[in-house]
Amino acid sequence: MAITSPAQADQVWMDLFNGGDLEGLLALYEKDALFVPEPGGAPLVGPDAIRAWIAGFPLREAQVDLRTQRIFERDQEALVYSDYTLSGEDDDGPASMEGQAVVLLRRQADGTWLLAFDDPFAQR
Repeated sequence: MAITSPAQADQVWMDLFNGGDLEGLLALYEKDALFVPEPGGAPLVGPDAIRAWIAGFPLREAQVDLRTQRIFERDQEALVYSDYTLSGEDDDGPASMEGQAVVLLRRQADGTWLLAFDDPFAQR
């Protein structure tokens, strides 16, 4: 599943995440993509580091509801601002969290878009 326009980025990401398709999800990132793993944290670099973070995520059977708020597109790049709700199970039972994410997408030579930067803990 590929992102063919910035407007579908959240839906594609959400479908892959909620479907448990980790490899498909990681294929949406550039090979040197930056991912912010915690509020104010230093970014991780590349799909292997992102894979390790997702594998250690504290919510089991997590499902995300991504809601695109704004998109700014120019030439080969686009910023996508989204709100989300994430729900799942932790050691104490059902758990959820809400947040705001900012993603930078880059258009690739084949016309698809990949994530170059992903901050799921952005604050606006």
